[in-house]
Amino acid sequence: MDREAVHHTSVKTRIKGYGRIASSLTTEPLFRGSVGGKKHPAEDLDDSKVPEWLKVYVIELDRKLDQLLGIQSIQDLSKDFPIDMEIIEISGNRIIFRSDFSIKPKNIMEIVLVLNQVPLRMAGAKGLVETGTDSKTWVMDFSYIKEHDLESIIKFVFSEQRELIRTHKIR
Repeated sequence: MDREAVHHTSVKTRIKGYGRIASSLTTEPLFRGSVGGKKHPAEDLDDSKVPEWLKVYVIELDRKLDQLLGIQSIQDLSKDFPIDMEIIEISGNRIIFRSDFSIKPKNIMEIVLVLNQVPLRMAGAKGLVETGTDSKTWVMDFSYIKEHDLESIIKFVFSEQRELIRTHKIR
């Protein structure tokens, strides 16, 4: 199925994003996120004779190291991607964002979205930027996005929709 023919549901959000002006849609992206589908190293301990308390300790230590590395990654990321963005709507096809940075319509941008801070989950994409509804709002349709980044964004959107449904049912 042609990806451009697929319409993805969008959800309003307020997540952090980082961007940079790119020279071309065809060049390799600067951001190289982690490939999904890797199993957690602690899963190897399930069939071992390691005591349960030690497995719990190692998993907790791994989680804390992930947090520290995530903080460091975001600091490093802001050097390569100097444009601060607040994503206000997201789908598998595009984002709508706010930025104080002076962006011109038809600029090519590469973006990195921080979908989750703990554990750190990010996704990257490239696309053309168009003006939004006001002077600080911009729309970017994804022209180049890796499959695992698209999957991460779609999972994020579904998760946000479920949360909205739960919140609406409680009220």
